[in-house]
Amino acid sequence: MSQISLTFPDGNSRSFDAGVTPAQVAAAISTSLGKKAISASVDGAHWDLQWPIDRDARIAIHTMQDDAQALELIRHDLAHVMARAV
Repeated sequence: MSQISLTFPDGNSRSFDAGVTPAQVAAAISTSLGKKAISASVDGAHWDLQWPIDRDARIAIHTMQDDAQALELIRHDLAHVMARAV
């Protein structure tokens, strides 16, 4: 399987197998982050924790402690829930 390079907000990069998910990346960083992760951003776009990443990218893992990012994600998800309910 080919390798991709993921760059984190602090500028550090790490290689992973292509198709790795943000959940797997978070768990590889630390068990604690793997448990606290609620979403990710890949090249600035919201990314579900289970969506595969198949190219070199910049990645950020979000937790509930990332107030602005977490609030934006929750609002977005709730908008989808409300749209389905109507």
